[in-house]
Amino acid sequence: MTSSQTRSGAGLALLLLCAANFLDAMDVSTIGVALPAIQKELGMQATSLQWAVSAYVLGYGGFLLLGGRVADLFGHRRVFLWSLAVFAAASIAGGFVDSAPTLIAARLIKGIAAAFTAPAALALLLSVFGEGPARAKALGVFSSTGAAGFVLGMVLGGAATIISWRATLVMGAPVAILALIVAPLVLPADHKRSGPSARFDWAGALTITPGLLLFVFGVTNAAADGWQAFATWGSLLAALILIVLFLVVESRHRDPMVPLAMFRRAKLSHANAIAALFQGAYVGFQFIATLYYQTVVGWSAFATGFAFAVGGTCVMFLAPRFATIGQNRGTTTLMTFGVGLQAISYLFWVLSAGQIDTIVLVIISQLLLGVGYAMTYPSIQVAALSDVSDDESGLASGMLFASFQIGGGIVLAAASAVFSAAPSFGWNPYMAGIGFVTILAAAITLLAAVGPRSSAARTANYQAAE
Repeated sequence: MTSSQTRSGAGLALLLLCAANFLDAMDVSTIGVALPAIQKELGMQATSLQWAVSAYVLGYGGFLLLGGRVADLFGHRRVFLWSLAVFAAASIAGGFVDSAPTLIAARLIKGIAAAFTAPAALALLLSVFGEGPARAKALGVFSSTGAAGFVLGMVLGGAATIISWRATLVMGAPVAILALIVAPLVLPADHKRSGPSARFDWAGALTITPGLLLFVFGVTNAAADGWQAFATWGSLLAALILIVLFLVVESRHRDPMVPLAMFRRAKLSHANAIAALFQGAYVGFQFIATLYYQTVVGWSAFATGFAFAVGGTCVMFLAPRFATIGQNRGTTTLMTFGVGLQAISYLFWVLSAGQIDTIVLVIISQLLLGVGYAMTYPSIQVAALSDVSDDESGLASGMLFASFQIGGGIVLAAASAVFSAAPSFGWNPYMAGIGFVTILAAAITLLAAVGPRSSAARTANYQAAE
């Protein structure tokens, strides 16, 4: 095979993996602007309507660690193909739902499928592209498609809703089916394992998966029913018990699902912390800003979704370049400036909303936010994956994606609580909610600037403690 053929094959593989990554990220937010139409046709109660969105996040966040480990053990390509097929089938089924339970079930299944697809896709990318500039460029493109998928999900959802709200569920199916046809031709075959085969950690899977599911359910339910509701604190308490039990199991298992040493990887741990908080701040901002544009300004679902297009465009074009810079020059500075720009964007929004024309508000805040997101998102992925070997890449990817999803749920619940409580203190709820996000973003900027401690120092301290 010639070098040009090799490059074209790698390019096609990258295109396919990016398409799957875009679909996984897009589905997090694409249905949000269609909720009024869904409520009208299916007659859903307001309390259950949020689960049309949250069910996807529940499946995605709850199964990511399991998905990453399964991909490492049973083959990245095999897991990618099977999970993408399930995603396509659930997308098509979503077009035929006729009640709230069937809609929520379709969304949950899509989220679970994405939890297996996402880490397998990132691990496959690392297999296709070796170390060096090619991998940095590919990782940047992959990161940008994921970020753009999430940011542009509302834009695409708003456009699809013009046809039908059902289009928001079905529109990913053709792309997924095309990817399934092409994937066996361009993705590398799974390597045969040498040496003794690893035993699957059933005890770990049966503790961490329901533990994460209950945790995501608890923080999501808090946004709707409050922290005092039994479903909220009961789920969080059960999740805590299961996660502690999981740590005990993992410390004793010969082939643990998540080796505890993974948590002592300095860059990986730091990247996961930034991922959770940075994504959570953005999700909180997006939630409150969406309400403001529709309720206060009076924009339509499509116009509201389109308000986020400027930021998404910045991410799409700039993220690959920042990924290359992060690979070559380090990621700490990029993360710091990226989150700092987001903090400035949120502060500008709080100070300017209602004081200047809304279109000007959107353009300036989205430019700052988009550039900041484009700097931060790929830097996090580069930092996390630089700290693990290829046979751990699926698990590390699962941990990273889980941080994004779970952090988004936690901060959204907190921002929603501030938003709901603000009127009782005489505060403007929109300013209070995004003011909270602004303060959090400033704190994340400081955390990013500190950077990870060196792995050697952390290991030495751990061994000394033992």
